[in-house]
Amino acid sequence: MKNAVIVCHRGASLLAPENTFASLEKAIEIGADYVELDVRPSKDGILYVIHDATVDRTTNGHGRITDLLAKDIDTLDAGAWFGADFEGQRVPRLDAFLDACKGRVGTYVEIKEGDPVEVRDMLAVRGMLNDAWTFSFDQSILAGARARVPDLKRMVLFMHVGSVDRAVAQDAHILEFHEDNIDAEQVARAKDAGLITQMFYGGDDRSVFEWAVRCEVEQMNIDHVETFRAVEKNLLEPA
Repeated sequence: MKNAVIVCHRGASLLAPENTFASLEKAIEIGADYVELDVRPSKDGILYVIHDATVDRTTNGHGRITDLLAKDIDTLDAGAWFGADFEGQRVPRLDAFLDACKGRVGTYVEIKEGDPVEVRDMLAVRGMLNDAWTFSFDQSILAGARARVPDLKRMVLFMHVGSVDRAVAQDAHILEFHEDNIDAEQVARAKDAGLITQMFYGGDDRSVFEWAVRCEVEQMNIDHVETFRAVEKNLLEPA
């Protein structure tokens, strides 16, 4: 059994404000292999790294990001809500965020809103396609990525496709499980079919992490990296 690849969900979001340069740097510090980030466009079409449809929760601004101009988004404070030490963090533009990732950490780009072709081209021009993949809960975006940018690796969720065969039929590269549907047999079948297996879990229940390790899932998309690594070490190291 190998150590799992670590994907830091929204960066190291327990240590720094999510989807900021600070959370990216913290993720790299704690040994992340990949950083997960969310993408949405401004009113004038600039792609930003932000999870919510509005800026209200994670900045000092108000309104939908698609209703705001880039010049206004660039002035928002995206760190003070998390802690005084992070005051002055900005909502990153995707191009600058990818520049900060290049050569240092892989990228999992979840497209909340936006054009997958633009995302693909931004990765490609930086030579980052081989170490990146995308996903979207918007099925039209995911279908568009499959049809228009087949060289951008795509992830699907087991809860959406329902089987390994359907994931393969959709030309997926990665199949993500959750704590309520991960199963050792399905993980093994996915690997045999040539898929990379991943699990998303936002909690810190050690029994969930133990089951993920026993199922031999290859990648963990998580917040509680330290807890997972401790569980993994305990199970994988010889007695």
